[in-house]
Amino acid sequence: MLITLLVGCGTQQGGGASTVSAGKGGSTSESDGRGTATVRSALSSLPTAPTEGLAKGLKLPLEEYRAAPVDAYAWQVAIQQQWRSCMARYGIEDFGPPPVAEATVEAQVNAATGRRYGISNVEQAQKFGYHLPNDPAPPPHWEPKPGLETAIFTGSGPEITDGTHAGKALPAGGCRSEAAAKFPVPRSPEADDLDATVFEQSKTDADVVAAVDAWSSCMKKAGFDRSHPLEDLSFYVSSAAPGNDEITQAVTDVRCKEDTRLIDIWSAEESARQEQAIKMGSLKLTKEKALKDSNASKARQAYQKEVKR
Repeated sequence: MLITLLVGCGTQQGGGASTVSAGKGGSTSESDGRGTATVRSALSSLPTAPTEGLAKGLKLPLEEYRAAPVDAYAWQVAIQQQWRSCMARYGIEDFGPPPVAEATVEAQVNAATGRRYGISNVEQAQKFGYHLPNDPAPPPHWEPKPGLETAIFTGSGPEITDGTHAGKALPAGGCRSEAAAKFPVPRSPEADDLDATVFEQSKTDADVVAAVDAWSSCMKKAGFDRSHPLEDLSFYVSSAAPGNDEITQAVTDVRCKEDTRLIDIWSAEESARQEQAIKMGSLKLTKEKALKDSNASKARQAYQKEVKR
């Protein structure tokens, strides 16, 4: 869930950089180092559950233990801030990749949890079929400028002598490593693996199987021979744009999920299974969660401290 928010960069090992000043209404105004301001909202205003469709508001128990899109976003911004701060110490004031857009948080939540049981938003189905909506495009590939900028960023290059530049000592591994040490990535591999395992187990529950069969019957009555809502639909989404048949089928898909209460039934079963799994793996999960929360908190504090100025 985390890595998809990162700015593309050939030499980076995580994150991207920013300076932030207070804005109105709990927002921040961030400079990308090139005079372009990006307004950022308070983290508390960003979604943690789907904002639309049949899955609107859906949250599962394991989400408390997993790194969330909002945490990934805050970490990205914190890393960018630290990059710029470090590079500025060596006279490089216009450093950094394009800032990550906060709209990616909502887009990722809606694409992941919102489509956990297949497409669930009829308005999107009417416009895009099974294709993902036109969410914010990923930022372009970015590299530090060759020469001094890359040398200070990475801590290596002909411009660096015995770990120093112009008589000033560099952090080991350059500004990139300094930022990575200050803001470790919030990760949750144990919880992520458990989430995937429980999801697969939930497919075999009798109530879920019955709901899927009811959905399949509904689809067949509408003329679509579908046995499962998570069947491979790459033959549709590989096309540049949805056709009429895809849109009609996608809309029917959502309507049938609504009629059969498939998402309600499946999410209830999965929630119960997750609760049980949490109890069985509580020691590992609690330990992982503590580290994840600590790392996320560091990034959140860096993000929000400028809002309070």
